[in-house]
Amino acid sequence: MFCASAPLLLESDGQEVFLDRVRSTIDAALQPITDIRNGTVHGFEALARNTPALGFPSIAEFFAFAERIGARTEVDHVLYSKAAEKLVAAQKPSDALLFFNLDRRRAAALDETLPALLSSIRTAGLAPSDICIEITEGGEASSIEEPLPTVERLRRLGFRLAIDDFGTGLSGLQALYEWQPDYVKIDRFFISGLERDGRKRLFVSRVVDLAHTLGTKVVAEGVERAEELQACREAGCDLVQGFLVSKPTCDGSELRNVYSIVASLSSKSALQSASSLDNEGVITPLGSIADSTRLSSVVEYFLTHPECSFLPVVDGRSMPVGIIRERDLRSLMQSPFGRDLLKNGSFPLTVRDYVARLPVVDAKICPTQLIEQCAQSIEEGIIVTTDMHYSGFVTSNALLRLAGTIRLRQAQSQNPLTHLPANDAILDFIGRACADNSQEHAFCHLDFNDFKPFNDAYGFHIGDRAIIMFAELLRSEFGSDNAFLGHIGGDDFFAGISGPAEDFEARLIAVRKRFAFAAESLYAPEHRARGYIESKRRDGTLARFPLLSCSVALLHLAAGTHDKTTSEISQELARLKTAAKLSATGLAVEAAGPVAIAINQSVALARAAG
Repeated sequence: MFCASAPLLLESDGQEVFLDRVRSTIDAALQPITDIRNGTVHGFEALARNTPALGFPSIAEFFAFAERIGARTEVDHVLYSKAAEKLVAAQKPSDALLFFNLDRRRAAALDETLPALLSSIRTAGLAPSDICIEITEGGEASSIEEPLPTVERLRRLGFRLAIDDFGTGLSGLQALYEWQPDYVKIDRFFISGLERDGRKRLFVSRVVDLAHTLGTKVVAEGVERAEELQACREAGCDLVQGFLVSKPTCDGSELRNVYSIVASLSSKSALQSASSLDNEGVITPLGSIADSTRLSSVVEYFLTHPECSFLPVVDGRSMPVGIIRERDLRSLMQSPFGRDLLKNGSFPLTVRDYVARLPVVDAKICPTQLIEQCAQSIEEGIIVTTDMHYSGFVTSNALLRLAGTIRLRQAQSQNPLTHLPANDAILDFIGRACADNSQEHAFCHLDFNDFKPFNDAYGFHIGDRAIIMFAELLRSEFGSDNAFLGHIGGDDFFAGISGPAEDFEARLIAVRKRFAFAAESLYAPEHRARGYIESKRRDGTLARFPLLSCSVALLHLAAGTHDKTTSEISQELARLKTAAKLSATGLAVEAAGPVAIAINQSVALARAAG
């Protein structure tokens, strides 16, 4: 349907009438894509605007009309040109990429699209290395293989590549593997409400891990709220795009080098890893070569440096592309035909033709996270970046040594019975949370009721089974979330979360209920039947003790309302633990700030259900 207020364009009007109106009416808007940690511009996506002025209610209908009358290539040329000229005129950072969209059907017909694209960017003074082509996952190509020659051809020309709308198509994982894109843009569907949806967080974090292992950067698309930004950052996304950062603009003067909203939210978030890769002493400042280097020069380097088996490869922005291996060039180095080919100036092979992808990580990544992502899939090592630019290399041997060091640290900081983090890690979590006033936090101390008489009656072996059982219940409830679980010692446990915690207390109450039910299996039939055991108190007198249960002491801190130390949090949890022990419900909850109302409602519902 066309807009009634706009002059209608008919197919019978012909291409020239349509294109004249397009040139005079349609504009290109630019929307920033920034570093998710500090708001520094990484690139701008070009988007068509003013299509309603031609009578089209949606951009999709505008492009469909251009396709039907055979004017799509010319329309693309107009939009590419306007976007490229606008970015150049704005004089934004010289290494800011320009992102262009290309659906799968157009990608499969590259011979039609490429001349217009190259002409547009060259006229504006840009090169293919300044452009990233976003291939929409949900396009109309009949198979994943159809755009593959296009992908390979664009990469040889020096273009960067991205998969757009990742997660909406039927073959996204295969495209991620086959195309080896530089970027993957996670669709808005998975970003919306990410902080409240455990399944979405699991999906996004797994996509991020897989993409990083394949050397691909992840863009969180359609971020509109600060909570979504924080959740994307915690999931490991590299870049962010959306209305929270900036709406698309046709005014080049509104473009920025740094977007303050991302920078300010980043500075408020203190829940960063206590350690980072650049503090581990494993990064080697290995020299790199440009991806435009003639292959004959690389061959000469390997011949004169026999100890070198590979070289990192970067683009014109010093952003990593991958590595080039000496073994992949041996056929050229050792055969007369290969050597003649290298000397042939009319057939200029470059490094791009032989690049192999490797995992790429930031120098600030948590070493533990790095080992979990990459340790099983590395041959030469991993590429390290600082602010998206190449900064060094971690060899496979260094990575193995780091993995051993981390496992030793984990063993030293874990409880040997449950393998949950012990006191040092718990205090570290609380300390980092206390330093982060930008979001809410919740801390919980869980303690068994009447554990000593149970231990006295059944022995330490059965007592350990109860402790292990409880640890497994905690893991089953929170193991796939961003909750932190710890074992204080004995029958005392800790659970904490940073970020939205609307259902945290209800889930803890559910764990309490499940433990009371499961613990009955540890008792003799006669004890289960009567619901108690008889054992001596500390003063030696005989008394009845109910079957095992646990107390829940829960402390919530609302965002922007707290300024507490680790010691103060520990003291308040101890006070709440005492109150929980004395409570008929086994629960003591304290909350301050706007979060208190929601928490009290949630607890009331959980108590009613329990």
